[in-house]
Amino acid sequence: MDEERRRWPRVLAEHLVSYSLFNGEGQAIAMGMARTLDVSEGGILLEMTRPLAVGSYLEIKMVSAENIVEAEGRVAYSQYTPAGHWRVGVSFTKITGGDLAIIAQEVEGRQINMRQREAD
Repeated sequence: MDEERRRWPRVLAEHLVSYSLFNGEGQAIAMGMARTLDVSEGGILLEMTRPLAVGSYLEIKMVSAENIVEAEGRVAYSQYTPAGHWRVGVSFTKITGGDLAIIAQEVEGRQINMRQREAD
């Protein structure tokens, strides 16, 4: 049986994300748009049209309800899908307490909704 290694629960969530990709010297080298497939307090899973190298540094802006969440993160993995997209896992490296609280509230709300649907 596989053991869950994640520290934070993930929930399915689709949000619009803009990102800036930085090189090792801290210079922005690319910008793009993506959408989340899931979110957690530790990071997000993105679906996008291009690969990003593992270890790449990103600045992210994500629309969540009426909020814009800003975070910095590192690419943990990048995988091509049969549907022709890239799934890119991003681990947060910097996020404010307020933005983290927005994500935590969303995760909790979605978990409650999921449990309610399963109980019905």
